[in-house]
Amino acid sequence: MRAQVEGPRNELLISDETTEGRVMNRLIEMVPWSRRLCGIVALSVALGVAGCDTAELLEVDLPGNVTADDIENPSLAGTMRVSAIGDFEWAWDEYVDFAAKHSDEYIQSSGNFTGRRLQIRDIPANEPRYQDNIFGRLHRARVMLESHFDRLQTFADGDVLNRTQYLAEMRTYGAFIYVVFGEGFCGTPLNGDGVVRTPEQLLEIAVEQFTEALSIAGQLGTRRGQELVQAARIGRARAYLNLDQYSNAIADAQSIVNDPDLDFYATREYGENRRENSMANTNELDTNQQSTVAPSYRDVRWKGVPDPRVTVMETGLIGHDNATIVWRHNKTPESFPAGAAQDVIIASSREARMIIAEASAMTGDLATAISIMDDFHTAAGIPPITAEDVPTQDDVIRQVIEERRREFFVEGGHRQRDHLRWRGTQFNIPYLGEPGSDHPNGVDQYGQVYGNTTCFPIAQNEQVGS
Repeated sequence: MRAQVEGPRNELLISDETTEGRVMNRLIEMVPWSRRLCGIVALSVALGVAGCDTAELLEVDLPGNVTADDIENPSLAGTMRVSAIGDFEWAWDEYVDFAAKHSDEYIQSSGNFTGRRLQIRDIPANEPRYQDNIFGRLHRARVMLESHFDRLQTFADGDVLNRTQYLAEMRTYGAFIYVVFGEGFCGTPLNGDGVVRTPEQLLEIAVEQFTEALSIAGQLGTRRGQELVQAARIGRARAYLNLDQYSNAIADAQSIVNDPDLDFYATREYGENRRENSMANTNELDTNQQSTVAPSYRDVRWKGVPDPRVTVMETGLIGHDNATIVWRHNKTPESFPAGAAQDVIIASSREARMIIAEASAMTGDLATAISIMDDFHTAAGIPPITAEDVPTQDDVIRQVIEERRREFFVEGGHRQRDHLRWRGTQFNIPYLGEPGSDHPNGVDQYGQVYGNTTCFPIAQNEQVGS
């Protein structure tokens, strides 16, 4: 089952956290391309004449002009729904790409100072690209999804076709944002209130929103409703696992593992940068390469047999730094066939099974954990895992961590989660620059010193309320 957004992909709109910003974007986006350039020129002229008076700017008479009141109209509910999901998909894609480069999956090969800095874990809270591309985009998507959920609640079913589905979608996609905030970030305020929520508090919000999504989607009785139920159950299981609520995680994950074809995607396509797969752009065969697959992912084997879940190739090309040989991932066509148009997995039945394996290992049900991991080996065509390979509970937990490294290679931000999940425990996974990593002495291949960023920091503009 392949779950994705219905409707033409080119309907996706740019949004902003403010009502004025949303109006401005709708003002531009609703005009046909043939007239949009003229409109933008007219807006520029208006700005010059009015001395940057934004009130007059919004009064410019253009075809398709949309006011703030218009956006609250039920007739635009479908458009706002697609826009909100589009913002989520862009933010999710950017996070997955950024998290992979921050973890031990890639090393930097950038000729750009900021690009190098971000990939050697030197991320100041005021770095503009981080503030805007990662932290900001996730929050913009969150605001869009939550504001449209609130808006839909003010409409009647008779006024909005598929209103219940839209409500379920807003909550399902929105809850996944809280999952990654809880897994990968040090915390965050919400809506400019200045109160920093801890990762645990953010994961608890994710559980609440997934629970609400399940209640709403369960009313639909449609295929889309089933897709949303399954995605929400996996998402909630992921949040429960991070909260150490193992029985709840197993219950949610177990309820959907009998659907082996479930993949819930964020759609991607060629064209605008915001619609293209960021990881695929990193992976394309050209010389403008900012990153290269880290050495520890270049020959991954089990009992001497190559593991097809982590396949990479040396391109023979050099990175943007004009020095580093570029290695790219070469995942199977079934998982990465379409380059920049490849959709990005949000949730899958593979993840559900791995959640059960981890929760089972943590609660002492070693037989279940081993059985699940061995099923992954069978599917990959590599030798089995036996009880002799992992004789103790600690050994099983370490193997779960290793299986996640392989199964979720450059996927879903999972490796960043695992770095933080086990940090400071006997199962610690070192970041690059730390002892035990590919760069154990604290410097990269050029002698540049790694920073100390682990969880992603709270952006400075959020801290000061700007």
